[in-house]
Amino acid sequence: MVKYLSIFRTHGMTCEVTVALFALVLPATHVFAADPVEAVPPVPDVPSLQSLRGMTPPDPSGTEGGRKVDLMTDYVVNRSAAILLGKALFWDMEVGSDGATACASCHYHAGVDHRTTNQINPGQANTNANVGSIFNKPFTASDIPGDVPSYATKSGGKGGPNYLLKKADFPTHVLANPLDRNSAILYSSDDVIGSQGVFDANFVKPNQPRFDKCTQQPDGIFQVGGVNVRRATGRNAPSVINAAFNVRNFWDGRANNVFNGFSPFGNRDPDAGIFVTNDRSGVAVKVRLALNDASAASQAVGPPGSPVEMSCGGRTFADIGRRMLDSLMLKQQRISSTDSVLGPVSGARRPTYRELIKNAFQPRLWNATQQVSLGGAPYTQMEANFPLFFGLAIQMYESTLISDHTPLDAYLQGDHTAMNAQQVEGMNLFLGKGKCVSCHGGAELTNAGSRLLFHPRERIERMVMADNLTTLYDNGFYNTGVRPTSEDLALGGTDAWGNPLSFSRQYNTVLQGGKIPDPLDVDVCTFEAPLSAAIPCDATLKPNVGFRDSVDGAFKTPTLRNIALTGPYFHNGSRATLKQVVEFYNRGGDRRGEDASNTSGFDHPAANQHNASNLDPDMTPLNLTEDEIDALVKFMEVALTDPRVAWEQAPFDHPSLVLPQGHIGDENAVTVKPASPKITTRQAMDANIQLLPIGAEGRKVSEGPLQPFYNDL
Repeated sequence: MVKYLSIFRTHGMTCEVTVALFALVLPATHVFAADPVEAVPPVPDVPSLQSLRGMTPPDPSGTEGGRKVDLMTDYVVNRSAAILLGKALFWDMEVGSDGATACASCHYHAGVDHRTTNQINPGQANTNANVGSIFNKPFTASDIPGDVPSYATKSGGKGGPNYLLKKADFPTHVLANPLDRNSAILYSSDDVIGSQGVFDANFVKPNQPRFDKCTQQPDGIFQVGGVNVRRATGRNAPSVINAAFNVRNFWDGRANNVFNGFSPFGNRDPDAGIFVTNDRSGVAVKVRLALNDASAASQAVGPPGSPVEMSCGGRTFADIGRRMLDSLMLKQQRISSTDSVLGPVSGARRPTYRELIKNAFQPRLWNATQQVSLGGAPYTQMEANFPLFFGLAIQMYESTLISDHTPLDAYLQGDHTAMNAQQVEGMNLFLGKGKCVSCHGGAELTNAGSRLLFHPRERIERMVMADNLTTLYDNGFYNTGVRPTSEDLALGGTDAWGNPLSFSRQYNTVLQGGKIPDPLDVDVCTFEAPLSAAIPCDATLKPNVGFRDSVDGAFKTPTLRNIALTGPYFHNGSRATLKQVVEFYNRGGDRRGEDASNTSGFDHPAANQHNASNLDPDMTPLNLTEDEIDALVKFMEVALTDPRVAWEQAPFDHPSLVLPQGHIGDENAVTVKPASPKITTRQAMDANIQLLPIGAEGRKVSEGPLQPFYNDL
């Protein structure tokens, strides 16, 4: 049989599940109140959307020291114990060097961060470092690099560190005519709405029992009047809900599909490995680990070592283990007795993390009687393997955070009353005129999800760009022109060893005889744009030429599930409402000029970047009417929201959490922490907010459900 090229794009997969319906009861005046059920149009043909109901992320499997292994056979002895460990570690504030920063600090609200003070980054990912350190940098070309004028936010505020965001600060790019991307720019800033992390400091040693010992240093960027404030990340925090389905994680995909038990970088990290005991000698030996389908584990071990997000600079994961192992689980925090996971251990005597690890993981991973060497320093085997336990446990916890009880899921399974006429119209626009499904396909509503787990040979795609020339790109990663490419290369960047993050660029390296760190097996017969319209396809074909690629400025497509609750939107947090997002797409994005114009921001784009902005070809004006925009927004707001997420019902319940919400004072002056031997540089005093513990039953009716970001401004 001769196999010819397919010239269509596939999205997602189907699965057999049992229909399970739910009721969402909210006050009639609430933003998520269900609209009255009207005459609903016939069910459209929706081959690109599937229900998520019943789908679960696969357990990781791979190799250890060359032998085949899988999660439950070779690492975990008790799944429930591992999930409990993962939830505790995810929410524990003591994981941060300051004893006040948890993974959950940036993912506490429907999986994202809704804080509104001290969240601004000046755009440090910019390829021009001088520009990247200036807050409120305008869009105009006349500005001098290195100039530090006092530009204002859109609302006229000072902005910068410890600034309180306002409704009037969004969107951060404003045109005279919202329908015309080439109309006059009234306001634009390259600042990013990120997440506040920790103060600038260097690690000395883990102090017992709560803080690390660190030396502070003056921060030239994140400071108010010479007083250090918490640093803010250079990208907005994506949701962790449904993230376990993603082939890669982080906006730039650097959290590898392969978990090495040590760092986010999979096979790329030459020093990665875990320590195992294979006999009764009590000696642990280091072996390479490569667990596939484990990007959530790779992601989990990134932030705890970041000097911006959670750590004093130079702290290793073994150092985290040394401080945490004999600490009581969540000892600073309260746990509801009805917590769906932590409830059974919420009493007066909580277990230590050492006990939890022994309950969850095989003894060969922690029972060595002799120390091992890491970076020339001695650690116990359990300390050295702490990133392995941390990553796998959090992946297993996040694999329970699947939001598959939306009205859309019910509708796709046959309950045609689950969505009203306006929402169905919005769904049809999502699938058709709005072109949303081109990037947000599949059950998870992202092309970066499970379809690529089950079809790994389709992780690279070839398509025709706006200039009618073909290019390679990484499936699930797109440049939509939110900002000029030069402000953040994203997927076009490299890792610490100089390897491209992009699969497409690695594939080009293979075609030219080079070696690459990520395993790639590409089926050219699945390319949307065929190599030849006349020649039958050979799936084993390896072209001997380098292809043009479109990866600079490409970001991972986020899931749209619970999107009403996960603002601010885009990688830079530049939009506060879904309507602002749809208006952006309706005008074809924010690039200037024709569809094929160069808005990369580079004076001299790379020779192979004919369409130097790398924009997705679907980024053209949509010509949606106001009624159509409203229908599309209503579909996303209501039909894609899981009420269990909105009401924080199991499995989305959680322990208490103290959150730094900026600092006492404002953007002009802050209150300084009292001097002490631990504080050698002036630091601002935190202005904290308290999240109460929530049990499996969820939030009280009097509290109401979680709110959209815009409502919190």
